[in-house]
Formats: sequence, structure tokens, C-alpha cells
Amino acid sequence: MFELIVKDVFKITGRGYVIAGEITESGTILRNGDILVNKEDRKQKIEVNSIEMLNYGSASRKLNHIGFLTDISDETAKALVGKRLCKE
Repeated sequence: MFELIVKDVFKITGRGYVIAGEITESGTILRNGDILVNKEDRKQKIEVNSIEMLNYGSASRKLNHIGFLTDISDETAKALVGKRLCKE
């Protein structure tokens, strides 16, 4: 199982939203093209377009903090903060 708690979202103009969070369960690998679902609303599905390593290159690396790029609406992105996403 893969699970991530969303800590922040931000938009990259022309590319979409980065969903940034902390991995709480890492029993499987997250890959480009995977679908994550909101644990509170299993109908809400979010596709992973690319994966970002947050804090990479900084003195304090936190390997359980990642971000992924996705194409979702502004309202959907803002509503994800604090939610748990898991791999389908």
C-alpha cells in the first residue's frame, strides 16, 4: 500500500498542480501514470503525471516528503490539503 498525507498544493503555470506531502505508507512504489484516490471520497481519482523530490539538494533531506504533478482544478487542489491519498 502507498499512502500520502497532503501538506501543501501549488500551481506551476502551464504544467498543473504539485501536490506535496508526506509518505505515511510506502509498501509499494509510486510511478508516473499511477492513480491515487482520496481515502475519504474513493470516487475522487488523481493521476500522477510526474514525481518531484522535495528538498532534494538541501542540507536536510527528508526522503519521505515528495510532490507529484497532476492536472486538476483549483478547487480540487485546495480541498486536498490535509487529506490522505492512497494508490488504487
